[in-house]
Amino acid sequence: MMNTQQIGKSLLGLVLCSGAAFAHGDGESRVAIEAELQGRVNAGSLSYVFEMVDTKLSKVVAEADLDVVHEKKLHMFVFDAALKEFHHIHPEFKGNKWIVPMELSVNGKYWVWAQGQLTADSEEFTTSANFELIGGTNANPLPTQLGDVRTNKDGESIVTMSNTKIRAGRMAMPLLNFSRSDGQKPLVTPWLGAPAHVAAVTMDGDTLIHVHPMDHGVPNQLMLHLAFPTAGDYRLWVQYMDHDVLRTVPLSVTVLP
Repeated sequence: MMNTQQIGKSLLGLVLCSGAAFAHGDGESRVAIEAELQGRVNAGSLSYVFEMVDTKLSKVVAEADLDVVHEKKLHMFVFDAALKEFHHIHPEFKGNKWIVPMELSVNGKYWVWAQGQLTADSEEFTTSANFELIGGTNANPLPTQLGDVRTNKDGESIVTMSNTKIRAGRMAMPLLNFSRSDGQKPLVTPWLGAPAHVAAVTMDGDTLIHVHPMDHGVPNQLMLHLAFPTAGDYRLWVQYMDHDVLRTVPLSVTVLP
């Protein structure tokens, strides 16, 4: 079942479908991030401190203004421009600001996406900011070459996406198959209130998709329901628990026109 909210080009586009959301970074979200760390930031252990402002109500968004969604008040996705580094983290509200620790060592431009749901009217929002990391190891090379890579692993845990053709603007239902390289059967258990979480971004990092695949009765297999807004290559990060270990498996897909 899909609940679609279409907003003009000057506003944020948000689509909800089976727990999925995508947002375009070239628009203006109802909620804006105002971060203390901007521009160039030194690599290493850092605290990302920020406020969020609800521009519709002209107020700062506090913890009490957000609903719990998938066990957290706020989800944050951080990745570099080369789409190699990735973090799914959860800020906490302390005093009058949001704060989340980050451990970043690879130089480059980083995107920061925050996602939550406002209690006042149950409206979901997705908003972004960015900064440049310096003083660490060499940045991952650009331009990024992705292509269609539907099998990858994290440690012994392997994820394979079915070869379903995916076309821009159309609902796709590819399958995710879970296996292991050590001869054991995978033991996939829920994480943050879902069987798995999948974050997908365009090559320029300017569009984020966040979807929760669903169990459809086949062991060690989940089904995605999502629509990619434009053609091109997308990076996907599949996150799930396997034998009580959080795995993050990078894939990529080529979306046809």
